[in-house]
Amino acid sequence: MKKGLIALLLLTGMIGSARAQECGGIGYTGTDAEFCLKCHADGCPIVHPTGCKVKETECIKVPPNFPLNRGKLTCTTCHDMKSKNENFLRAERPLRERFDFCFQCHNPECYKKFNPHETIGENVPWDKKKKACIYCHGVGAKLEAYKACVGCHTKTPHVGAPEHLLAKREKVEKLVKGKAQVVEIEDMAQLKPEINENELKKRKPKVILVKGRIECITCHNPHPQIAVPAPAEDKEWAEVERRDLDYKLEKLRLELNRLKLNTKGVKLMSYQLKGGKLCQICHSINSLK
Repeated sequence: MKKGLIALLLLTGMIGSARAQECGGIGYTGTDAEFCLKCHADGCPIVHPTGCKVKETECIKVPPNFPLNRGKLTCTTCHDMKSKNENFLRAERPLRERFDFCFQCHNPECYKKFNPHETIGENVPWDKKKKACIYCHGVGAKLEAYKACVGCHTKTPHVGAPEHLLAKREKVEKLVKGKAQVVEIEDMAQLKPEINENELKKRKPKVILVKGRIECITCHNPHPQIAVPAPAEDKEWAEVERRDLDYKLEKLRLELNRLKLNTKGVKLMSYQLKGGKLCQICHSINSLK
C-alpha cells in the first residue's frame, strides 16, 4: 500500500511536471491558439480579442516580432512563452506604465483624449469642427442632452445634481412659472444655434428645459465660443458646498431613522452566517475591516 502510494505520487509528480512545462508554455513557439486554450478555455476576451484579422492602419501596426496566425491575432502574438516578463508579455522595452505594452502595436497619438469643446472653440476648418458636433450629438443631432454629457463626464461630483436632474416635472414647472425667459424644447433645432457674437450679446438669459425637465444644458453651455466665462469663486462656492453637504447628511439621517436593522436571526440563507462565512465567499476578511 505504501509503495503504491509512493508510485502514485511519483507518477502524479511526473505528469504535473510535464503539464507545467506544456501548459506553462515553456519553449512553445507556435501560433496555434488551441494549444493555449487547452487550459485557458476562456482565453482573455476582456483584455484583447483573438482570431481577428489585423488590418494595418495609421493607428495599428503589429511589429515583426509579434507573430500572427495567417494574418490573425492569436495568443502568442502578445505572449512569448520563452519570455521572463510577467505574464510572458512580449516587450522590447521595460513596461513601466499601464499602456506601454499596448502602444507597441497601437499608435498612442490615436488614443489621446478628444475634447470636443476645445475643437469647437478653435479656429479650425469646418470638417474638423463637424467631427466635434457629431461626437456629442451624433448623426442627426438627436436631443439626448443628459446622455451626451455623462458619456464623458462619468465622475463629476456636483452640488445639487440629484435635486436638479431628478426633480419632478410638476415641481420644475411650478418653480419657473411666469418667467418669460424659460424655453422648453423637444429637439435641438428649436434652440436656433447662432455663433454671431453681435447677435449673442443681444440675447437675454434663458432657462432651457428639455421636455419639461432640468438637464445639464439648463445650467451649462458646452459651446465655448458662446459660453459665459465662469472663474471659480472659492469662498462663495465653499459655503454652497458646505450647505449642500449639511442638507444631504440631514436627509440621510432622516432616512436612516426610518430603518430598523434586524439582528434577531435571518432565515433561508444560502450559507452559514457564523464567523462571517457567507460574507467571505465574495469578500476577503481584510476588505471588511
